[in-house]
Amino acid sequence: MTPMKPLTEREQRTVRLGGIGLAVYLLLFFGFKAAHGLGELRADYDRQLRTAHNLKSEVRTYETRVARLKRLMERLRLDPGTLTPQTVVSKTTAALQTAAMGGGLQLGPIRESLVRGTEQEMGSIQFDSTGQPQAVTKFLAGLNQLGVPIVVESVQLTSEPRGPGMIKMHLNLIILDFEQWKRRNPTHA
Repeated sequence: MTPMKPLTEREQRTVRLGGIGLAVYLLLFFGFKAAHGLGELRADYDRQLRTAHNLKSEVRTYETRVARLKRLMERLRLDPGTLTPQTVVSKTTAALQTAAMGGGLQLGPIRESLVRGTEQEMGSIQFDSTGQPQAVTKFLAGLNQLGVPIVVESVQLTSEPRGPGMIKMHLNLIILDFEQWKRRNPTHA
C-alpha cells in the first residue's frame, strides 16, 4: 500500500466545502422530513385534544341532566326504581290519604279503578274530602310531591252546607303508567 500523498491547501478547502455542502444537504433533507413528521404528530395531538374536549363537554351535559333529574326526584319525592306496577295505585291512594289528613282535610269516599283504556294510564282515583279553603288549596298544591306519576283530570269544589267556611272537593286523578313512559325514545332536548 502506498502512502497517500498529502492534500494541497486547495484540495483541503474543496473537501471541506464538499463536506459542509453534504452536511447542509443531509440536514435540510432530514430536517424537512422530521418537520413534516412532527407536524403530523402535532395534528394528531390536536385532533385528540379536540376529541377529549368534546367528550368532556358531553360528559358535563350528562352530569347536568343527572343533577336536574336528582333535584326533580327530590322535589317531587319520586323514585321510579321503587315503583311497581302492581302496587302503584294503592301507594297513590295511601299517599293521598296521608297528605289529606296531614293537611287537615276530612276524608270522604275514595274510589280506585285500574286501566281505563289507554296504554299510558294504569288507573284512576276519585277522591272526596271536606275542609277549610286553605287546607284544600295546600293539598292541591302538594299533589306534585306525592311521589307517584299522576295527572289531575278534574277538580270540583262546592260549598259544604254542614259547616260555615267549609269546601267539599271532588278530585279525579289519572295514574300514569311509568313503565310505558320509560320505554319512549328520549327527546335529547
